[in-house]
Amino acid sequence: MRINKLFLFALLLPLLYCTVFAVRVPKGSAEAALVLPDGFRVRAELALDPEAQSKGLMFRKELPGDRGMLFVFSKTEPRGFWMKNTFIDLDMVFLDGDLKVLKVFHRVPRSSAGQPESEVARVTAPAACVLELAAGTARAHRVKPGSKIKISFPLPAPEKKKKTARPSSLPPEAMPD
Repeated sequence: MRINKLFLFALLLPLLYCTVFAVRVPKGSAEAALVLPDGFRVRAELALDPEAQSKGLMFRKELPGDRGMLFVFSKTEPRGFWMKNTFIDLDMVFLDGDLKVLKVFHRVPRSSAGQPESEVARVTAPAACVLELAAGTARAHRVKPGSKIKISFPLPAPEKKKKTARPSSLPPEAMPD
């Protein structure tokens, strides 16, 4: 289990340092492509450092159903999440280091103006990662305890081949591809 957590951390580290084990990640890339249990794809912003993790989805007015935020932590331990200054309802998916779903909190309500902090929704569960999705997305795509989420990182598109000039003395069929 510890090796799997380290693997996940090593897999996500390139987003901070641009290379790990010769895997190149586009400069400024802070997203991952996630595949939910039914094959539905989600583009997730990555919250890798304490500043990004504390801000999360605060002050957002909308979150499309195919978008989310993945919080990645270096250790699996109980994680507390709150909805202060979050203006959209969310599903919160707590994941272990293998991206296996531990717990899902469905339709966690947004905070309201003037709402005391003591009344803001709080959820706690041990996790290496937490995925926040638009409310209803987890249930619609069969995200439940025991299911797995797959992850990949978008890489730059390969460069197009440059056309080579053909010597005029050769017919087109004699040119190599």
